[in-house]
Amino acid sequence: MEKTRMTIVAVTGIALFFLANYLCRFLLGFTGFVATLIIAAAIAAYMGFSVMRVLQRMPSPAEKSRLLWLYGGFLGALFLAFTVWLFMGEGYDSMVLATLFLHYLPYPVFAHLFLSEGVLERFPGRKNRD
Repeated sequence: MEKTRMTIVAVTGIALFFLANYLCRFLLGFTGFVATLIIAAAIAAYMGFSVMRVLQRMPSPAEKSRLLWLYGGFLGALFLAFTVWLFMGEGYDSMVLATLFLHYLPYPVFAHLFLSEGVLERFPGRKNRD
């Protein structure tokens, strides 16, 4: 059952990635690396809060790993496909590659940070606190 719950949290994080980026970048016009950091931190905070609310305990290393691989792997595949699409039209450019990598990196990094024990202890929803 926990596998399903972790998958749902990861899929919800992916959906939030699309919705938050669309809202922030296209509707509000807020772009750049700062927008990436804010969106990545907000999604990671949601994921940490959801894990604590759903499990009501600290997630096991296997559960954290599953969540991070699903979330980070899907976003990595998405960014890789976007990079290939850009390079097919314009050719290889190291600045484009560096920019895309720097815009991808905060998503799994913040997710890993917000799923650490030190941060998860601050979220409500844990039944047996030590």
